[in-house]
Amino acid sequence: MNANSNFAIVCRMTDDSSDKDFIERLVAFTGISASETAVRAGLAVSTLTRPLNQPVKYKLSKSTIDKLKARYPDFPDWAQRPDLPEYDPTIEYVPIDVMPTYAGAGGGGTGDGDRETALVPRALVVDILRGKPTDFLIVNVRGDSMEPDFKHGDQLLVDKRDRSPSQPGPFALWNEDGYVIKNVERVLNGPIRIFSTNQKYPTVALANETTIIIGRPVWFGRRL
Repeated sequence: MNANSNFAIVCRMTDDSSDKDFIERLVAFTGISASETAVRAGLAVSTLTRPLNQPVKYKLSKSTIDKLKARYPDFPDWAQRPDLPEYDPTIEYVPIDVMPTYAGAGGGGTGDGDRETALVPRALVVDILRGKPTDFLIVNVRGDSMEPDFKHGDQLLVDKRDRSPSQPGPFALWNEDGYVIKNVERVLNGPIRIFSTNQKYPTVALANETTIIIGRPVWFGRRL
């Protein structure tokens, strides 16, 4: 599975209570519950109940506002509420930690650097991969030793829940070279082997006491 462009938007997120206030006024206007207000507008119940009942880090989407406006055209707030832009990068995105520096597909990254958070589509994290933001890590690839699987500049979404090489494949890991992306497999009744995909790098290493498997890449973004 892959994306055709970088899917992670690096930014800092801030809470916004304006949607909660808006929903409270809309519910007061309709005279019914937030759940029923959402259902009658053709929305999922959680579209209104979630931002109403707990802090969220996203705003109501333009399509949501359009459905509410169509169902409740007489709601007086429409005159004061500005039209939303066609695209807002915080809509339905969740924050994922980014590994500082990079993970080498060749020489390893140190992991030194400032902590960053990137935005990834909520549907990808929750609906497709069935996880929560803290289950994942974004890794920037540097080097060519994993080509053609991964290329220099790729962004990998790493699932930290999957750290077992019983099913061989690429993993993000820490070893004596630093943070790297390598293929990992467990030899029957033998050690764990670590190797590159690119045939230019034929060396096979064995896992040792410094090796830590961080997780398995499950999605990537690539600039065309």
